[in-house]
Amino acid sequence: MPVGIAFYRYTVVTMRSAIAEQRQKTAAGMANDVVTDYMRQFSQDAYNGHYDIDKLDRPETFYSNGFSTVAFETDQINRSVYLRAEGSYGTPNNPLARKVIEALIQFQSDLTQYGTMINGAFTISADNASYDGGLWINGNLSVTGDNVRFNGGPLVVNGNLSGAASVVLDGDLYYSGTSAGSVSVLGNKYNFVPTVSWPALDFNYYDAHYTYKTTTDRTIVFNSTGTFTIVNGPTFSIPSQGAIIYGENCNLTIKGVVSGRVTVIAGGAVGTCSSSNGKITVSDNLFYVGSSSISADANQSFAALARNCVTFSKTGANLVAVGIYFVEQGTSNMSLSGSSGRSFWLYGVRTQGINISPSSSFNSLRSINYDNNLRAYPPPGLPEKALLVNWSLH
Repeated sequence: MPVGIAFYRYTVVTMRSAIAEQRQKTAAGMANDVVTDYMRQFSQDAYNGHYDIDKLDRPETFYSNGFSTVAFETDQINRSVYLRAEGSYGTPNNPLARKVIEALIQFQSDLTQYGTMINGAFTISADNASYDGGLWINGNLSVTGDNVRFNGGPLVVNGNLSGAASVVLDGDLYYSGTSAGSVSVLGNKYNFVPTVSWPALDFNYYDAHYTYKTTTDRTIVFNSTGTFTIVNGPTFSIPSQGAIIYGENCNLTIKGVVSGRVTVIAGGAVGTCSSSNGKITVSDNLFYVGSSSISADANQSFAALARNCVTFSKTGANLVAVGIYFVEQGTSNMSLSGSSGRSFWLYGVRTQGINISPSSSFNSLRSINYDNNLRAYPPPGLPEKALLVNWSLH
């Protein structure tokens, strides 16, 4: 074969291959744009539109050289959305190249990821203290107590960490400052912090999605029968998708046996524990029904979200509380009050330092334990962020 003809044929094959490859890249880019659009939508609102069909539906989208389509499946129980985005080069009647992206988006709340969260600097002064389930501190962390131990991790400090070698972290350390002190880190050290946002409560969302709403102070008793009772009022069933109990500009007192997925919210003007509203009080034992009474599961989980204050208060007996306890405002708007010689257990998440008054309250034992089941089985109505956990192009 003459060299000229061979070169011509080679050039033609190469050009066709390049054109086909460019079409494939263009089709893949259009599919990727679909997934990017969903991630952008989810990042703009921590509450709404994650599982709503009307918010997720997309028409067939046309470009100058192709088009894209998307199918989706929502799973609100497992907090996920599956996407199948298809990008095509050409026209619907004559597609010249196709690429498909299958993506799984998982929604997680930062309120379930750590045993303790503090939105500011924090000092641990107690000796022989033990922390489970990781800590997130949005500021410097100073450990002045002896023999403090962090069981598991991570420990995330958005600032400097200071502490003696007797302080042991059995996990990984993330810090953004210039010093990690002399703390003994059994895991890895990273001089950066993962992105975590201190949640802002969206009371408009709760006002639109409540199971029960009140504008006056109420005491709520949870029953082992999948219901909750308003003292001196009616009893309500907890829906299968969970219950949101919203107190607008008032205070709520809670206790009982949680049988279902429940979130309690107390809203009001920005303030502290001295404010007239936005406070939640746990006045007696609050735990889950069944044998796993201190651990969330697929059928039951709990959160108490307060604008200004959460108080654990019971006299004359021990006190148990389960779930997530979040206070939006301040760093010390959580308190513990009880009798001397008694014990207190919290199984879940707390987001403030806890003030103890009187100082002898529950001095037999004060135990705060992380419930990692809350990651898999969060209660309803938590602010969430979208994570792209699986992505496949073919």
